[in-house]
Amino acid sequence: MSIERRKFIRFEIPLDVIFKPSDNSSSYSSGITKNFSRSGCCIESGSTDLSLSDNMDLQVKHPCKDFFVPASGNIVWKQQLGDDKWLLGLDILDMDKEAKSEILDSAYDIWLENNIKINAVQ
Repeated sequence: MSIERRKFIRFEIPLDVIFKPSDNSSSYSSGITKNFSRSGCCIESGSTDLSLSDNMDLQVKHPCKDFFVPASGNIVWKQQLGDDKWLLGLDILDMDKEAKSEILDSAYDIWLENNIKINAVQ
């Protein structure tokens, strides 16, 4: 049995995200969040040239408004899904608190709606 080490619940919410290493002037890579929490997120992307502990600059699409929220974080794990797909686990270091709360509120609403549907079927 594995032990859950996360401090915060991760909510499944698909958000567009663009990102690049902080110390790199290269163009942004794109991806989509698989989940999001108070302290981190998981991103599915085709980008493969990233290393563990890389500092990242991110832009996360706000779920209810038409803009991207800037953030920074570190890659804490990565997993190859296929020839051109990767999952990246990021520890979020800096993000506007109000925007993060709005993202989490939206993710919670989706989670709650899904759980209500599941319980109604049972």
